[in-house]
Amino acid sequence: MDKFKLSCTLNGHEQDVRSVVSPFNETIISGSRDGTVRVWQEDEAKGWSTPAITGVLAFNSPDNSFVNSVTYVDNGNEPLVASGGKDCIIYLSDLNPEANVAGSMPEEYVKYQLVGHESNVCSLHHQGQYLISGSWDATSKVWDLESMSVKFNLTGHESSVWDAKVVDASKDIFLTCSADRTIRKWLGDREIWSIPGHGDVIRKLLILPGGKQFASCSNDCTIKIWDLETGRALQTLTGHDSFVYDLGILPNGDIVSSAEDRTVRVWRDGNVIQAITLPCISVWCLGVLPNGDFVVGGSDNKLRIFSRESSRIAPAEELKEFAESVQQSSIAEQSVDDLKKTDIPGYDALSQPGKQEGSTIMVKNPNGTIEAHQWSGGEWVKIGDVVGSAGNSGGKQEFDGKQWDYVFDVDIEDGAPPLKLPYNTNENTYAAAERFLAANELPATYTEDVVRFIMKNTGGVELGQQSSSSDNPYADKHPTPPPAQANTNLSVIPQRQFIFFKDFKSDQLIKGLTKFNEEQEAENKFANEEISQIKSNLSILNSKEALELITIYLPKIFNKWSEKSRLIGYDILRISVPRVTTADLLRSTDAAEIILNAVNSGLKVVNGSNLPLFMMLLKVLNNLVNNTLFIQLYITANDNGSVLYNEFFDELLVRLTKLITSVSKDSAALQNKHFSTTVTTLATFVYNLSVYQLQNTSLKSNPASAKPVLEFATEVGEILVESSSEAAYRLVIGYGNYKFSKATIAPPKWIATAKDLYVTKSNEKRFIDLASDIQKL
Repeated sequence: MDKFKLSCTLNGHEQDVRSVVSPFNETIISGSRDGTVRVWQEDEAKGWSTPAITGVLAFNSPDNSFVNSVTYVDNGNEPLVASGGKDCIIYLSDLNPEANVAGSMPEEYVKYQLVGHESNVCSLHHQGQYLISGSWDATSKVWDLESMSVKFNLTGHESSVWDAKVVDASKDIFLTCSADRTIRKWLGDREIWSIPGHGDVIRKLLILPGGKQFASCSNDCTIKIWDLETGRALQTLTGHDSFVYDLGILPNGDIVSSAEDRTVRVWRDGNVIQAITLPCISVWCLGVLPNGDFVVGGSDNKLRIFSRESSRIAPAEELKEFAESVQQSSIAEQSVDDLKKTDIPGYDALSQPGKQEGSTIMVKNPNGTIEAHQWSGGEWVKIGDVVGSAGNSGGKQEFDGKQWDYVFDVDIEDGAPPLKLPYNTNENTYAAAERFLAANELPATYTEDVVRFIMKNTGGVELGQQSSSSDNPYADKHPTPPPAQANTNLSVIPQRQFIFFKDFKSDQLIKGLTKFNEEQEAENKFANEEISQIKSNLSILNSKEALELITIYLPKIFNKWSEKSRLIGYDILRISVPRVTTADLLRSTDAAEIILNAVNSGLKVVNGSNLPLFMMLLKVLNNLVNNTLFIQLYITANDNGSVLYNEFFDELLVRLTKLITSVSKDSAALQNKHFSTTVTTLATFVYNLSVYQLQNTSLKSNPASAKPVLEFATEVGEILVESSSEAAYRLVIGYGNYKFSKATIAPPKWIATAKDLYVTKSNEKRFIDLASDIQKL
């Protein structure tokens, strides 16, 4: 097998290259953090170059905002370049390098602007009449290129949509993946299925030849192959040692991947057949050329093309220079698992072949320096020296079993312990930020804030870089107001991230279920085989299993078990509701009725002595918001097409008002350890409804639809604000969201109470920031 070798290096970008695509053998399009989109043309005489001095096809925004996604749009006789980034706008620009002369204004090349996203546009893909985009605002949008407007708005993900693909434009089939670790398939704007795809943030999707399978890659270091029809996992590819960022498919069917471990890997039949190490920390993106070459972009601002074709391989001197640049790289010792310096062999170990393509070993050279070597193409290739990190005058700090240059304490929520943010000076600041956010299940919208925090507190020190942040390739040279405050668990107004309660431990649920089952009358008990089936469903808990729990097993608990035993039923309902897909709900005629009856019957027995039940019911209600079940239960449409909350919703709010009022007057309940969590969960319900108001187009277009929620908040606001700082904060965020959405609202009394308690008396910064933000609306 011929190995891929360097073909050429494209220099021009001034910061990380984040996205690249090659529609033709002689054309490459790239987007960068430097705020530019560049079109590279291959000339037989001159080789690869940009068509002008600056190489700028189009600025992504007047202030050079980061460009994070590009794609080629074959729009008939008008070929276009689509680009998106931090300023939330998608630009469709003329693909006409000849017109791109130095000194020209970028606006001359922008033909269309697609406005609709509310955060960074991180992915773009084109097929047929559609352009699909993914964004940090947790949505994907399908744009009709004839009308240049949104055809389908795909909502349902709980965090950033890192990638979105048009699977079949003729049938309106789409695929999305997210930082919420799920992959979802759509028919129009209707979700067909949702699967828990990986153990961490899912970065990229790849539709495989034939259209029956697709691949995904993740921060969990794996690549997975899936059945596109059913969402069934077929194969897991392991080999990368860090975040896998991008995927491509070669003409012969081989898969190519790029990652944070500095490598590009070529896969065939589930195995790595070649691993190429690059002299940069992050290999952010890759694109496959029609001729079978591929191009990668990285954190060293360069694009590199690799080829198997001998006529396109770089001259020997250039290959030698590339190899030396890889060998001169430094690898942090803490990034090497279980490194024991006393057990490292000498060069004689290199006489033995590697276990598999891409495997690495550490050897000690005669001078005592530890070197890393990688098995590539049947030989060991040096990929760098293993060194200790520099930068922290206080020495190494241990965290989570590893040594770090820095371990910062980050305050996320008042009254809660700070979160630990580990960082080494030789690693990519963005990778460190994303690792921290993923580990603590925080929104990806905080990424830029965490990066700025790291840069500020380390002086911008990076391996091989000056300490000045102006020289750092990851520094934001054109700062914009951050989308979130780093010291809060909710961002400033408007906030569009739902707060759900989905986590669970199946063993604990089964243990509780078994215990309560034994306490029931014989005729009301689950048989052993039923307990086994419930256990099996909980171990998988995809849509089908969740719907079975709701419709087959939970009614027995709600209708026949004693009141004190029903808590376990509502706990299972809590985790089942958000996992049921629209497709399965449309095939079920009784799920909505069962849930409505369960909620109503539960609220009837709630009082100050069983606060855990009240809290669990509130979590169920929170998890219903933005679910098709919520629409079935609590939304109605008028003849004119507008939507409103129905009488069941009005009745729900009346019950909740009476319950929280009654509980707040119960002295024993006020002393209960669950009281604070209960009021916070109720405040979260108001907050989630405000997010739903912002995201639901029909509700947003009818501000009067917010009236029942606003009246409810007015009724219970004083209780929530006085009971808990966190409840007050979430309630005020909700108020700000409604004000932002233009809902008619007069400042309720509890707003003044919150200001007095948490601004005037407590001087809490998050409330000060929030008050200032609301004042501007």
